[in-house]
Amino acid sequence: MKAPATGVLCQSPEIASIGEDDADSCSLNAAVFTSQNEIFTGNSRGMIKLWDLRSVSEKPILSTSLSEDLEVAVTSMDRHPFQGHIIAVGGYDGMLTVYDMRKAQTPVTVMEASNNCLNDLRFHPERADHLFTASESGAVWHWMYLEVRNNSAVLFSDEDYSTLLLKVDSALQYVWETLHTGQWKDVDSEWRKLYSYVSLFKALLYLEFDKDEISGLVNAIAACDMGLIMGEPILDGLLNNIADSVNEKLWKFSETKRAIQENQEEQEDSSECYPQMNKENFVETVHIPSIETFLLDIMDKKPVVITGAMDFWPAMSESRWSIDYLRKVAGYRTVPIEIGSKYTDDAWSQSLTTVNEFIDNYILTSNATAGYLAQYQLFQQIPQLKKDILFPDYCYLGTCDDIQVNAWFGPRRTISPLHYDPDHNFLSQVVGSKYFRLYSEEVTASLYPHEQHLLFNTSQVDVEHPDLEKFPLFSSAPYLETILEPGSMLYIPPRMWHYVRSLSTSFSRNELESPPKYTIAKCSIRAGERKTSAMNPTQPKPYKTAPRVATSSFDKS
Repeated sequence: MKAPATGVLCQSPEIASIGEDDADSCSLNAAVFTSQNEIFTGNSRGMIKLWDLRSVSEKPILSTSLSEDLEVAVTSMDRHPFQGHIIAVGGYDGMLTVYDMRKAQTPVTVMEASNNCLNDLRFHPERADHLFTASESGAVWHWMYLEVRNNSAVLFSDEDYSTLLLKVDSALQYVWETLHTGQWKDVDSEWRKLYSYVSLFKALLYLEFDKDEISGLVNAIAACDMGLIMGEPILDGLLNNIADSVNEKLWKFSETKRAIQENQEEQEDSSECYPQMNKENFVETVHIPSIETFLLDIMDKKPVVITGAMDFWPAMSESRWSIDYLRKVAGYRTVPIEIGSKYTDDAWSQSLTTVNEFIDNYILTSNATAGYLAQYQLFQQIPQLKKDILFPDYCYLGTCDDIQVNAWFGPRRTISPLHYDPDHNFLSQVVGSKYFRLYSEEVTASLYPHEQHLLFNTSQVDVEHPDLEKFPLFSSAPYLETILEPGSMLYIPPRMWHYVRSLSTSFSRNELESPPKYTIAKCSIRAGERKTSAMNPTQPKPYKTAPRVATSSFDKS
């Protein structure tokens, strides 16, 4: 019987055609192979059927209807590229329906994709979380992160969930051990990617199966952050996207909003922390020097406080960067912090905590032990904060396109011991104040550097309470000093010794620029590495070390 053909489909070596004949009592408008021997079809009456090409019977092995009440014609369909049992179906009414063929009587997702007929739809062949639809109106829509949900949570027992979670944790532990073998910089990036992928799977498990919604969200965001801290970016920042969404949802779940306030006790007595200063020793202040002036008169020659360069930063507006704002944007995010007032202390250690817990335990509460979110690439983990910060023009004098920045967030009295770095350093003070004292490289002998190799760039002297019997030359060493206030930026040349103490709750950010090999115009911007096993923030400190060697001018500030 001759009848118009409506389509052709291939599944090598099989080829099938569909048309307006009597194979299904009405016109077959769309079809797709679900396996080598099975075809999924949709007709003009809205019937969806699965056919087995090996069967001698002319009856389908499964059938369902696109619409329960109306005969809405099927107009298009496609199979998930990696999960053959997932089928997306487009209808004459513009509805997009997703079926799981393992229980095809009920669709798993139904959404309005258009007000007009969906003429065609296609999954991306490699990125299955992207779907494209074309409608009668001429509109082509790109659907990202299409959520194919089903009732598996109902079928998945608590025992199954616990067993799978244990297996995921075992996999993470195995990869963790590999990441902690040898130097962090020598770890194959594929292992870090694997850690991120397994962390993503763990987060999705919590979101899908945890019966306590709040608990599931908290556990999911923690899994995402561990993948971001220990792993590498995957799937166009999917871990970041999930963590941001979950943090926002957890914030909305909060029954009461915390007031936007700083620690009142700190505001009342913070003046006691301010040192006595000599005006003759003040670091020079320059208001937005030109690039030419900076290159010829400042860079590699002297430290300066730069004013005006941060005036247009969103973070400097009155409505931004309060404690309440940080809680809202990142309160439930897990970050590494340092415990101890300075990294040369024997009791210095590292820990993981949420930003909310860090604020509660170390910023708004007086604590005998200092906690500090220090020398950490927070803006890479939480890009939303990065939008509030701009790069100083002076950081583009080098040849490196990938500028890495570190965040420094901590309470008053946090100290960075006197030390030097081999890099040009730019520190931008966003919140709070810090006291800086700087010494020239020429007086190194009077600063008594540690004899240990790992602390060779760190002085043994307690700058504001020196033991002059033990270090007699220190008192005669000339120095410069300044108090860096919000909105100001400090430039420190390479190998200039500097000591830093926070005078109040402080949030700073710094960029690093390596010294030039030949001319100042060829300098490259980079972030240095810790000398510990270290860009790994959770690795226990195996020995006393200066973790900010070759990194920031604001160590422990």
